[in-house]
Amino acid sequence: MSENQPVRIESSFRRSLRTRMESFIRSFYFLTRNPLAVFGLAVALFYLLVAIFGPIIVGGDPNTMKQYLIINGRNVYTNPLPPSLRFPFGLTFGGYDLLNGIVKGARTDLMISAVIILIGAIIGIALGALAGYTGGVVDDIIMRVTDIFLSIPFLVLAIAMLAILGRTLTIMVAAFVIVWWPTYTRIIRGQVLTVRELNYVEASRAAGAGSLRVIGRHILPNSIYPLFVQGSLDFGNVIIGFATLNWLGFGYANYALAEWGSIMNLATLEGTNAVFHYSWTLLIPGFTILLFVLALNFLGDGLRDVLDPKLRR
Repeated sequence: MSENQPVRIESSFRRSLRTRMESFIRSFYFLTRNPLAVFGLAVALFYLLVAIFGPIIVGGDPNTMKQYLIINGRNVYTNPLPPSLRFPFGLTFGGYDLLNGIVKGARTDLMISAVIILIGAIIGIALGALAGYTGGVVDDIIMRVTDIFLSIPFLVLAIAMLAILGRTLTIMVAAFVIVWWPTYTRIIRGQVLTVRELNYVEASRAAGAGSLRVIGRHILPNSIYPLFVQGSLDFGNVIIGFATLNWLGFGYANYALAEWGSIMNLATLEGTNAVFHYSWTLLIPGFTILLFVLALNFLGDGLRDVLDPKLRR
C-alpha cells in the first residue's frame, strides 16, 4: 500500500450494517437448503401477493364477495353451482363467487392475523423483558398473571367476550390478543434470563449503561429471534381460530364478508347435509386455509433450524 494512499476507516454503523447483511445472507443460504422451508416461503409469498393485488384484479368492493343471483334466467340464490370455466371455484349458497371471496379473503385474514400477532408480540416483549431483567417480585407478578391467561381456552374467551361485549371485529381482535401475548412473554423472559448473564451485558453495565440502554441495545436484539419462529406458527393458528369462530357463527362476519371462515359458514347455510351435495363449497375454502397454515409450519421449522446454530447442517 502506498504511503500517500488514504486509509478508509469504516464507521461503526456501516460495519454493523455489513455484519447484519452477511448474517442475513448466511441465514438465507441455510434456509434454501431445506426444501420444505423453501416451499413454505414460496406459498406464503404467493398468498401475500394475492392479498395485496388480488382484490384489485378481481375488482369490486375488496371487503365483500361478488354475488350472482340470476344467471341465464336461472335462480342461483339457493343452489350452489359447481366449478366451471366461468366460475373456477364455483358458487356457494347465496350466489357468492368462491374465487372472488377467497381472493379478497386473503387480504382480510392476513391483515387481521398480522395485527393480532404484532400487538401480542409487542405486549409480550415488553412484559417478558421487564420480568426477565428485573426479576424478584415484578417477575413473580407478571408470570403469575401470564399463567392465568395461558390457562384460559382462547375460543371460550373469544365467544364469551363476543356474547357480552358485542360481535364486532374490534372485540374479536381484542380477545385474540388477550390470549396470544402470554406465549411471547414466556419466550422473551426465558431468553432475557439467559442473555442478561453474558459477558458483554455485564461489560455494558460496568461501563455505566442504564437499564433501558442495556435492554434495548444488547439484550432484546439477541433475544427476539425465537419470536420469528413462534410468530410464523401463530400466524396460521390465528387464522384457524378466527375462521373457526366465523364458521361456527360466533364471529362478527356476515355472509357477504370476504373472510375464509365466513365462506365456510355459508357452506352449511342449508344444514350440514348440504355439504355432501355441494362439497366444493366447504372443501375449497378449507383447503385454502390448510395449504397456507401448512406452508407457515414448514417455514417455521426452517426458521428454527436457521436461527439455532446447533441445528444447522
